[in-house]
Formats: sequence, structure tokens, C-alpha cells
Amino acid sequence: MNKKKEFVFLVVIFLLAIFLRFFRLGLNPASLYWDEAAIGLDAYSISQTGKDMNGQNWLQPVLGSYGDFKAPILIWLATVSVNFFGMNPWAIRLPVALFSILSIYLSYLLIKEILSFNDTLAKRYKLMPILTALILSISPWTVHFGRIAFESSLSVAFLLLALLFFVKALKNKPIYFPLSTIFASVAVYSYYSLRLIIPLFCLALIILFFKEIKQKKSWVFASIILFVLLMLPILRSPYYGKSQEYRLNNNNLIHHEQVIMESSKQMERYGSNLYSKLVYHRYVLLSRDFLINASSHFSADFLFFSGDKNLRQHSGYLGEFLLVSMPFYYLGLFLLFKNLKSKLSIFLLIFMVLSPIPAAMVYEVPHASRAIYLFVPFSILIAWGMNEFILFGKKFAVALLLAAFSINAIFYYSDYFIDYQKRSSEAWLYSYNQVAIYIKDHYQEFSKIDIDERYWFPRIFIYYQFPGLLEEARGLKGAILSNNVNSFGLPDPFDYLLDNKDLTKKQAKFFYYSNEVPEDFKIVESFDFLNGDKSLVLAVKDGVPKVISK
Repeated sequence: MNKKKEFVFLVVIFLLAIFLRFFRLGLNPASLYWDEAAIGLDAYSISQTGKDMNGQNWLQPVLGSYGDFKAPILIWLATVSVNFFGMNPWAIRLPVALFSILSIYLSYLLIKEILSFNDTLAKRYKLMPILTALILSISPWTVHFGRIAFESSLSVAFLLLALLFFVKALKNKPIYFPLSTIFASVAVYSYYSLRLIIPLFCLALIILFFKEIKQKKSWVFASIILFVLLMLPILRSPYYGKSQEYRLNNNNLIHHEQVIMESSKQMERYGSNLYSKLVYHRYVLLSRDFLINASSHFSADFLFFSGDKNLRQHSGYLGEFLLVSMPFYYLGLFLLFKNLKSKLSIFLLIFMVLSPIPAAMVYEVPHASRAIYLFVPFSILIAWGMNEFILFGKKFAVALLLAAFSINAIFYYSDYFIDYQKRSSEAWLYSYNQVAIYIKDHYQEFSKIDIDERYWFPRIFIYYQFPGLLEEARGLKGAILSNNVNSFGLPDPFDYLLDNKDLTKKQAKFFYYSNEVPEDFKIVESFDFLNGDKSLVLAVKDGVPKVISK
């Protein structure tokens, strides 16, 4: 393919990618999730005052947010878009959509660079970079996470930038090593899970490209020192300890009580002999669980048939990649092992082994967000298989691929843009968002408002509709630091909104529809999910009649 044709194909691919990421961006998914609303609040607060929602300076390595301790990069980028386009879902999701498109181009460039280490592969599989760009532009995994304001989504582009500059630095341009380090650090500041992946990636790449690095070892050593220095602000943050506690406060391999119980039970059953101590040692069982958790992301069910079962992570229709991709994925795996000594194959293996580590540490698997980096090597494998198929079938193969992928994509995205919004509205807390909108329009009518916490922490959505309240809550400064883990710092917004002494105003209770109606309250409104499922209802109690003196 000549450069002119390649350019035309790239333009078409990027136009397709832009459409799939920006079409109804603010409306699908149906509403903002907690994390997106919190990012919007911090962005709004910083754009207005230069301080985050907790009254802290915006230039921090760890932001307290609503108590879940967020990485700052996405919030800083959202600050720019919210400042220009206002406080709305489209503006909050915009940075991720833009960087998702950038990731496609970076992957295209990265594959070109990796292929160049092997002339034979570069000549035979010269379509692989552009086919990788095509797969990344249309695959459900990449499109969905290019439309939601999650930190993991944004971090992919910075990881790819770090890898691209690292590979470029190997080709007699060592000045790129510091650039690679800077983008690796930015990646960590965009998603903290990369604190584990990037050092391991660095070590693996040094081993893989040791021959090329030998003459530039001083640059590599200096870059490692630079990375360590750039990580110090995170370690020194007053929020760091709390953020670690928060992230480890779930069912994971570090808090492994269930493994200890299993180990004790098996040793009691078989006796505390040498065999049972070796086979049922808790570290052996932890290793087993880690491998099982990691391998779940490589299953055909996850990749092509069912995907992540969580409707926030996936559409719930087929897998993380288009079904038609499956034979080419397995053909790509065959080609990888056939060319196992090549830099390309080893690089992909490194990518695939390291990417699911954060997801494998937690028992909630497979997890499309925590294992998000896997979609890059998987897309490359699919492209590799497609390239081989094209070499075998020539023009007929190209026509067949275009027809098959087009039909599959039409079916998938018809569902995604029509039915997914309704199907997933509960997962995206649609009823809480609608309740907050209702309160924004009617809060003056009430002296007291209670919201059922069935879906947990509704107050973040109230603040989203009343971001100006953050200024009134500045007395909260430092509260998150003194709170226990999972004790969130935002005060009750109704303390600022309502006059609870005015007994002539009505009282409101938003509660789950099947619960008993409180005494003296009357149901006046319902807040169903988009698919028609019942959710919250509003019951109102009239206020005390105002006494008119004669």
C-alpha cells in the first residue's frame, strides 16, 4: 500500500472512530456515574476557584474527591473542557473521547516502530499497523471506554506515548528516554494502577532490548532516577496513606482471609504434613487465584461472547471485541508463537502478561476497566491474523473482511446506541440523576428531603446539580484526611439548601418503590429506569398550614 492510500484509509478510520465516540456522547451512557459526577465537581470547583471540592489547591498528586482519592490528570483536563463547555456530561467525557482517538494513532505508530526491528516481518505484515488502527477504532471495548470519564480510559494514551518514545530512543535517539519517562509518570498520575505495571514494563523492555540499550545505559539509568523523583510527590501526599487503605479495602489478594481459611481447612483435612504444607500453603493458593483471575481476561467468553458482566464496563451484548474478530485473534496467536523469537512477539507477550495484573489482584473478574491495557495487544493480534488472511486471499479476502466487519459492527452498534442506554440505566444510577434534577427544580417547596441510599451515596448527584454549594462547604477543609476509610467528607447538601425551620413547607422522601409508604405521606412522582423497571418514588407530606393573624 502506497503512502497516499494509507493516508486515505487512516482518515476514514479516524472519521469512523470520531463518530463512534462522539455520537450522543453526553446521552449514552444514560447518566453520569459517581466517579464522573465527582470529576465534574472537582473540575468545576478548580475552574471557578483554583481549589478542588475539598478546598485544597488544584496542584496535588492525589485529589481527595468525595473520599475515593482520585488521580489528578483527568480532573485537570476536565477542568479545561468544563470551563469552555459548561458543567454537563458531554464536557466531562470529552477529554477521554479525544485521548481515545489519540490512542489509535499512537498504537499505529508503535506497531510500525516494533515491526522495524525485523525486516522480514515488516515487509510481510506491512498492513498490520493500519489494521490495528481499524480494530481499535471499532471494537466494543475501545469504543465504550472512549465514551466514559474513567481514569483507566485516559491512561491508555499516556502509556502508549511512554512506550512509543522508549522504542524511538532505542534507534540512536536517546533524548527520547527522558520523554518516555515523563509520559510514563503522567500515565501514573492519570491512573494509579500503573505504579505497578510501568516498572515491570521497564524491566521487561530493558531485557528485551538489552543489545540496543547497552550503548545508552547512562540515559536509561538517568531516566529511571527521573521516574523515581517524579513519583515522590505521590508518596509524600497527605492523602497517599488513605488512598492505599481505600483501594485495599475490598475483596482482593492482599486481604486474603478466605485463602487463609481455605489453607487451614485443607491442612486440617489432610494433616499438617510436608505435602499439605506445600500444596495448600496460602501463597500457593494465592498464586493459583492470581493466575485464575488473570486468565479470565483471555477467555473466548469474555473477549467474544459475553464480555464484562457489569453494564458499566460493557454493553451486555456479545463480547469485548466484535464476534467476527475471533478467528483472526486465534490466527494472530498462532503467528505470535510461530515467530516467538521476534521482538514483536516478545513485546506482545510482555504486554499481555503485565496488563491484567491490577485486575487479577481483585476477585471481581474479568474486569474490563482494570485490565484495559489488554485491548492494545489483543487488537494487534487480531490485526496480525487479518493481515495473514489478506495475504492468503488477496482482494477477495479484503472484500470479505469489509463485509463481515461491517455487518457485525452494524448489528452491535445498533444495539449499543438504541437499546444499551435503556438496558444499563440502573448501572449508571439514572434514578439518582433524575432525583437530583427534580430537586434542583423543586427544592424551594420543601423543608426536609430524605433520599433512600439503596444505590449508595446520592448526595454526590445533588452537589452536581448545585455545584455552587461547594463554596459554602469550604469549612470541610481537611475533613477527608481525618475521616476513616469510606467515611466520605461531603456534608449533607440539604443543610445548605433547605430551611428546616419553616414548617409550612412540605417534607419529601425518595424511597424504593416496594417499601412501605411512610405515615401521612402521599406518593406524587416516580423515577423509573429507562427500561421501565421501577426504582425510586417521591412521597410528600404537607406542611403545617400558615396561621394568618386577624
